[in-house]
Amino acid sequence: MADKSKNRFKVLYALSLAWQMGFIIAIPIAAFILLGIFVDKIFLSSPLFVIIGALLAISLTFYELYHWLLPFLEEKDNKNAEH
Repeated sequence: MADKSKNRFKVLYALSLAWQMGFIIAIPIAAFILLGIFVDKIFLSSPLFVIIGALLAISLTFYELYHWLLPFLEEKDNKNAEH
């Protein structure tokens, strides 16, 4: 029974991490592209700010994912060093 409960926790934990990662990726991309569209309409400079927004969003997403995954990578390194 304990194994079933432990496996269920692992599945829920993995789903939680996947959900968080989805938001870390989707929100900046959507926000910066929408902001780029808005600024392009104001300055009539289509698609300049959409491209700038997409590049900023991708950069921010990589930065955030790196810092979000860093504790998991360090934990794995610590476990490997113990064995």
